Amino acid sequence: MRSLATLALLTGIICLTACNPRNLPGFKQEAKRQEQRISRETDEAIRKSAGLQELDHLCTQEIPRPSKFALDRKYRDYNEEKFLGYGYQSDTDYQSVKSFYLKYFNEHGWQIIKQKDGGWGPSEIEFGNDRYRVTVYDKGQSEGGTYDVVCARL
Repeated sequence: MRSLATLALLTGIICLTACNPRNLPGFKQEAKRQEQRISRETDEAIRKSAGLQELDHLCTQEIPRPSKFALDRKYRDYNEEKFLGYGYQSDTDYQSVKSFYLKYFNEHGWQIIKQKDGGWGPSEIEFGNDRYRVTVYDKGQSEGGTYDVVCARL
């Protein structure tokens, strides 16, 4: 009887975390370690690449972030060095974040390229000009209230 109860409990845990395996014991810590490793490798790649330095400057110096955005991780295009991504922790709701970026990019002559609210997958809004694309993804509360900002060179 005890083994049946244990099996039922484990099955329940797996079912409850199936939508996000990062919530399984052990996986969350390993995922965090991997994100830290990727962030360190991305920082090293930025130091060595003029193209990534250009994107990093765009995404961290030229384009502002909402005041409650705390940098959590970085990642990059490993093949062609065409994009850098930044993951932020924030409790700011997506509509406020979206309004912040709409105002900034509109004032600076960027165009809305794509906008997706609701449905399957994260909400996102993408802006572009003649040289770059910047996409803001709402990763939602299932990911701890995170946002990703991806800067790409055309």
